[in-house]
Amino acid sequence: MHLDTYYPIYFNRPAIASQRAYRLLHHLLSHGYEETFPVNASVSLGTFHRDDQITRIDYVWSCPMLKGYALTSYIFDAQDTCSSDHNPIITYFDDSLLIASIKVARAKQLQRQTRRIFKFDSVTDQQWESFSTHTDSLCDVPPTTFSTWHINQQCEYLHSRIVKAANASLPSVIVGSQHTPTVPKDLEALTQHYRFLSQLLHSIRLLRKYPSTYYNRYERT
Repeated sequence: MHLDTYYPIYFNRPAIASQRAYRLLHHLLSHGYEETFPVNASVSLGTFHRDDQITRIDYVWSCPMLKGYALTSYIFDAQDTCSSDHNPIITYFDDSLLIASIKVARAKQLQRQTRRIFKFDSVTDQQWESFSTHTDSLCDVPPTTFSTWHINQQCEYLHSRIVKAANASLPSVIVGSQHTPTVPKDLEALTQHYRFLSQLLHSIRLLRKYPSTYYNRYERT
């Protein structure tokens, strides 16, 4: 069900959009959000369960920027690990491209024309060992003191030391602030396979639930 394709006029009608049941959907559609499908091979596993009642969320809404970096998502069965009556939906993203897009926005915000990127695909064992040793030497705060800090202070401290050691030890190159790394071909193929399987599983579930839709569609062609 692609709401932005089949129901734009319906949801944009004020009498419909103002209703509480459709208010959230109208907000998502009018702000450029898109839906994706979590992979779920089980017919019984849902996102909420209580007293033998199971409900499901078949769509994960995300903004267009995040959808471009999503690899796949699936419903995780948490009944054996916790007492919650909710099952989370876990989504995998390509964090390298996501972080790169954040860096581009950050460079634009600071009005920087260039930025440094590290060439991790060409790091030698010796360079990596030098980076690790340098990072350890820069982290000179005693663990007892470090453990008393707020989590934000801990992250900032580690981030500054890691970046300083990387600048001194790892190969890098200066690029323009608008530079975006290309997606490796293997990762691009994997992403396309994941999306195809997600769409296929969703179609199979719909056909099992509403078999008449299949016959109605192909009887008209």
